[in-house]
Amino acid sequence: MSIPTDTVDAVAAACRNRLGDPSAWVASDAYRASLALCIIESVQSSSGHSEVAVVDRYLAYRQAHNQNPVTDGSRELLRTFEEAGSSDQWAGKIGSYKRRYSATGVPIEARHIQQVAEKLHYLHIESVEDLLSAANSDHSLDAVRRAWADACGDDAEVTWAHLLMLAGIPHTDLGTAADTFIGTTLGSAERPADTAEILAATAEQLGVEPDRLDYAIRRWLSIHGRSLDHAA
Repeated sequence: MSIPTDTVDAVAAACRNRLGDPSAWVASDAYRASLALCIIESVQSSSGHSEVAVVDRYLAYRQAHNQNPVTDGSRELLRTFEEAGSSDQWAGKIGSYKRRYSATGVPIEARHIQQVAEKLHYLHIESVEDLLSAANSDHSLDAVRRAWADACGDDAEVTWAHLLMLAGIPHTDLGTAADTFIGTTLGSAERPADTAEILAATAEQLGVEPDRLDYAIRRWLSIHGRSLDHAA
């Protein structure tokens, strides 16, 4: 099927506007390798677009001290708080690593990030693999979810769903993420019949693989899905 050029242009423009520069997208395997990154992004996701920036700064901080790929778990994340001295200092030294401080910027949820890491470490959830193992038991996953809710408070529902999405654990119907994103972009209340073709053509225009574009859309929708109707 040949996709009209104006359709691809419209979806690509929406991707650039909502998802940011494709060169800055983090692939799913980076999160699957590091529970720390999943924690930071998920907790910070309640504050809007800042979650990606904080992950980037954490990565920059860790890579300045260790050139190997970042595979930090909950214990390694806690160690960075020990290095910083406190959650407030973590926000400045690591969450804002090599960035100018701004009192008007989106707050960094350092205290909640630390509390989540402490609770997961206590439950022996040190890695994404541990979280996936817990997901095989409703009882075990409920225990992790209760600990997460205790740490995150009012934002727990949103941040928990984001954590499961990053870890690759089924939670909500994000399988239709591209349908929702493309349909809304094109002003259609119905799911496009040619979503896969549109996604592939858009990915080609953006210079990325379709799977990477789909994952970026899923991440964006996990935070902004409730207000998508107003984002076009």
